[in-house]
Amino acid sequence: MRLHVCFLFLFLALVSEVHISRNVSPDVLLEHTVPSSCLVPPDSFTLSNDNVATAIQTANVINPAVLKEQNQVDIQVASLNLNEDLSLVTSAIGTDDDETRRKNELKSCLQQTVANLETKLCTAEEEKIKTKKELEYLLEKNSILEMNFLKEKKEKLLKYQDHYKMIQEKHKQELEDMRQAGHEALSIIVEEFKALLQSTIQRQEAAIEKQYILAIEKQSHKCEELLNAQHQRLLDILEAEKEVLSEKIEEALMQQSEKHKEVLDKCLDEERERSKEAVAAAMKAEKKIVQEAVLKAVEEERRNMEKIHEEERKMWETERDRHKEKIAQAVREAMQEQRKHNQEIVKEALMEEQKRSEKAIEEAVKRMREDLVEYIKEQKRLDQVVRQRNLSSLELFLSCAQKQLSILLNEDPTATEEKRD
Repeated sequence: MRLHVCFLFLFLALVSEVHISRNVSPDVLLEHTVPSSCLVPPDSFTLSNDNVATAIQTANVINPAVLKEQNQVDIQVASLNLNEDLSLVTSAIGTDDDETRRKNELKSCLQQTVANLETKLCTAEEEKIKTKKELEYLLEKNSILEMNFLKEKKEKLLKYQDHYKMIQEKHKQELEDMRQAGHEALSIIVEEFKALLQSTIQRQEAAIEKQYILAIEKQSHKCEELLNAQHQRLLDILEAEKEVLSEKIEEALMQQSEKHKEVLDKCLDEERERSKEAVAAAMKAEKKIVQEAVLKAVEEERRNMEKIHEEERKMWETERDRHKEKIAQAVREAMQEQRKHNQEIVKEALMEEQKRSEKAIEEAVKRMREDLVEYIKEQKRLDQVVRQRNLSSLELFLSCAQKQLSILLNEDPTATEEKRD
């Protein structure tokens, strides 16, 4: 394998040098050629018989996959060396081309070295072909031997399988015989065991019956005693529970009576509130009715007063036509004052009557009607008083007006006389 690697490395180096020499001057190539120490001597390429035998023996052991991996590794190493050579050549390209004289000498040397290397490569290729043929022959032998070995193993396996089947059949027969003998022995043993069991069971049943009878008698006596004791305890418990229940019933009755009282009080309070609300609603309704009646009466009185005032106005209008402008102005002022006075009187009377009506409504509902009658009577009386006051004021106003007219009439002739004078 080492020889193969060396051959490949040399071949690749030479090829790279040949390609580089086309572009680079021979002087530069001489300076950067491979030293003689790196070259392999021609004697190293000759293979001895011992080396061939050892290579054949190792080929029998090494698998083809391992050979492929080693070849790949060798190729990678060669490619790295080529990269190094290329880097050296590229570094040499930048040098000066002073030594142009030695081109022919370098060419001749290079041709000789190339020829020597080609011969060496041819011998190496022939050796490679031989080794490949030997490897193929050995691999075929190995495959044939493996097939023969597998056949022998298969024949042995078949023999062992047949022997194993025979042993299994014998073992099955022996097991069946043993099972039959065991079944017979078991049937005999089971019958004897059944007879013994029956006898023992009968004896045990008789003894158990006697024990049960004695135990039942003892338990019956104990149960009677326990029942009597429990009966007395139950009587005591019942008496105590009766007393407790009677106390609880009394307490519950008291609580129920208190609850009923509370409920009745609540109901009475609610009824009282409802009655109060009903009374208040009735009072409000009566107030509204009274107010409406009062308002109606007041409106009627107002209408009557308006009618009277209209009649009086008509009378005054007729009188105004008779009298002069001064009298008319005096009458207007007097009427305005009289209206204000009448309005104030009516307002005061209404306020007094409203206060009285509110007091009467709060006292009782029954007295409302009587108060209403009295109120109406008083209202009529007040209206009469107001009318009388109005009439008296009108009479005073008329008397004053007559006096003023008389004075004016008396003053007119004197004024005319003075004018004449």
